[in-house]
Amino acid sequence: MSTSGVIVDLPVAAALPTARTTSLLWLGLDAAALAALLTATVAAHQPGLRRVDNELHGWVLSHRGGWDTSLARIVTWGGATSLTLPLLAVVGAAARQHRSVRTRLGSGALLAGAASVGVGVGLAVNSWIGRDRPPTAAWEGAAGGPSFPSGHTTAATVFAVSCGWAVAPRVRPGWPRVALWSAAAGHAGLVGWSRVWLGVHWPSDVAGGWLVGFAFTAVAAAALTSRRPKPQVGRRLEPRAGEPAQGRRVTPVRLGPHRVSRCRASPGSVR
Repeated sequence: MSTSGVIVDLPVAAALPTARTTSLLWLGLDAAALAALLTATVAAHQPGLRRVDNELHGWVLSHRGGWDTSLARIVTWGGATSLTLPLLAVVGAAARQHRSVRTRLGSGALLAGAASVGVGVGLAVNSWIGRDRPPTAAWEGAAGGPSFPSGHTTAATVFAVSCGWAVAPRVRPGWPRVALWSAAAGHAGLVGWSRVWLGVHWPSDVAGGWLVGFAFTAVAAAALTSRRPKPQVGRRLEPRAGEPAQGRRVTPVRLGPHRVSRCRASPGSVR
């Protein structure tokens, strides 16, 4: 407050959209660089990577049993696009705080559409590399097409990160938000585990799916966030001519996910 006007009051989180967007963008670019490095290593048929994949694959075959393989068959559905994309549209619509049903549906469609592009990027890399899968004799689940990167893992990662990005602004900071992102990481991690445990992917295929899915979603989220209208913080609102500053009251309103303040003249204060 001041004697000559009223200051717009916004939460600290709303005042730092540029810093959050920049951090998200750099995380996505870092993941993209790692994904490119891993892709180049796989394409070059590096013997070191192949040796690690074979050793881990052999360990899985010697340790998996009945109940854990059955669990993996269930968990792997978390990366099926026939489930994740429609569910993501529902999450996007539910997370959008707006009275208009059309706006909510549009937000859900945008989120699912962006995720579809991310899955398509993974499939394009998959087709380009054309890596062979592990021997079919070791398979305990359905699979098809080339191996790197894992399509289920890519879809699960895109789904998990997209859900976290859409829902996080509606969740209180602290342990609730930590729990949200932990659940997102757990979902992507378990789907990746299921693909290796079922014997249909090499471990490096799953690592590639995590990196490709996270890189695309983080960069896309940063791009979408940068297009949101940014509220002005600390802007002084001068009183109208003939209207005293003390006659203006501040009414909280909502702008997107953030609470802002709007100055409104009190009854009887306008002369």
